[in-house]
Parts: sequence; structure tokens; C-alpha cells
Amino acid sequence: MRHPARWIVVVIAGATLQACATKAEPPAQTGQANTEKDVAAVNAVQDREIAMVATGSADSLATVITSDAELMPPDEPAVHGLDAVKKWAEETMFSQASVSGRYTSSDVTVSGDLAVARYTGELTITPKAGGAPVTERLKGIHVMKRQPDGSWKIAQDVWNSDAPAGPPPPPSAKKK
Repeated sequence: MRHPARWIVVVIAGATLQACATKAEPPAQTGQANTEKDVAAVNAVQDREIAMVATGSADSLATVITSDAELMPPDEPAVHGLDAVKKWAEETMFSQASVSGRYTSSDVTVSGDLAVARYTGELTITPKAGGAPVTERLKGIHVMKRQPDGSWKIAQDVWNSDAPAGPPPPPSAKKK
């Protein structure tokens, strides 16, 4: 053995190359991944929400919305808390129109006790004062929380319309 140090370097280099070439295992997932049961339950909450909106009863929303819910309707300030959500629904929707609708798609991701549903849908709004019904296409995101009993409720709802934006206000109407 003339150069034992050289063999040590070769062995270390070989071990290092082998370690680099070995695929690392993916990190363990935390939380609970999508299950068919959870995805179905989240979609069912959305279906109940639409059915309750069609009844025109703001009080019924409590069965699908958390007490600390936050809604972010288009072109309006955010609405915080179940009581404010009920008041908003009564004043902006139910007192002025009859509403029916459906979700046309929903892509649900579950992680532990939170779920995110990216959705599209249609709402048909019929003015109570008379006039033709208007159908609006919309898209949005529901963030849902698993409740202590295992059910799901909407904690956050952000949506907007697919309708094109109206013309900009005239220069005289802009705030200074």
C-alpha cells in the first residue's frame, strides 16, 4: 500500500456521489389531504348556501356561515361577522330582489381543518319592484373551516362578476 490516503479520498468521494445521486424522499405532509368525503361535504355546503339564498331568509345563512365570517363582495366594503353578513344580505339582496343560482364548478383543496373552494357560478336576480331578471356569471373563493362537530362552514367568501367593467366616471365625478 503505497498511498492509503488516496483510497480514503476515493471512498469518501464515491460515497458523496452516491448520496447526491440518491433521490430524497419527499417531506412528510402535514395536515389532512383531500378526501372524497371532505370534498363532497364542502360542495354540499355551497349547494346549501345557494338554496338558502333562494329562500330570501338572512337568518338561514347561519347554518352555512361561521360566526366570524368575512365576505368581500364586489365594489363594496368587506362585511365582518355573521350579524353583519345577515344585515348585508337583507339590505342588499333579499329586500330588493329574489335570487336563485347554481355553482357551475368547484375545485376544492382540503388541508387539515381548512378548505379552499375556487368556484364559478350563476345568479339570477329578479327585482321585486318589477323588471326583467338578470343572470350574472361569477367566480370566487370560499375559505371554509371544519367545525367541532366535523361539519364545514364558510369563513371567507370573495367573489366578483364576469361582466365587463362599466365606463370610467367622467373627470368631474372623480374625487380630488
